[in-house]
Order: sequence, then C-alpha cells, then structure tokens
Amino acid sequence: MDNVVGKFGSLVRGQRTPIEMVLLALILINWAPTEVLGPTLHSKMNSVLGPVLSPVKSLMSHVFVRLFLWLILLWSCCFAKDMKLFFLVAIYFMSSR
Repeated sequence: MDNVVGKFGSLVRGQRTPIEMVLLALILINWAPTEVLGPTLHSKMNSVLGPVLSPVKSLMSHVFVRLFLWLILLWSCCFAKDMKLFFLVAIYFMSSR
C-alpha cells in the first residue's frame, strides 16, 4: 500500500502546477460574474464560451477523472498535507455540482 501511495504521490507532485492551473481556470470561469457585462455581452460570452467549455466540462465529469481528482484530494489531505491543493480540489468539487 505504501508503494502505491508513493508512486501516486510522485505522479501528483510532478504534475501539481498543471493540475492547480486547470482547476483554477475551471473554478474562475464557473464563478465569473458575466451578468455584470449586461445582457448583450453576457449572452455573447455564453455563446463563445459554451462550445469551448462544454467538452471540457464533459471530460471533467467523467468517472475516471473524478476518481483521479478524488484520489488527489485524499492524498493531499492525508499523506502530503498540501492544503493548497486540497482546497483547490475541494472547491472544484463543490462548484462542479
């Protein structure tokens, strides 16, 4: 078990920055207050971002991607004590519902 956690931990440590950047981008886009732009620009933003974000949201909601993120959540909390990564993944899970 310890060997599996070690290998998974080295994988996550090596890819920590890209994982954090993707999660940050998805959280910020999801919570962006585009309504402030007015009805016309709000609808234009949705029409531009819709075709781009739809495949990304579909990929991120896949069961294996969610499992991988859940394992990162568990690893960052219990083994690495990396609270920055833990909170990013937790916020992503809460905002993707």
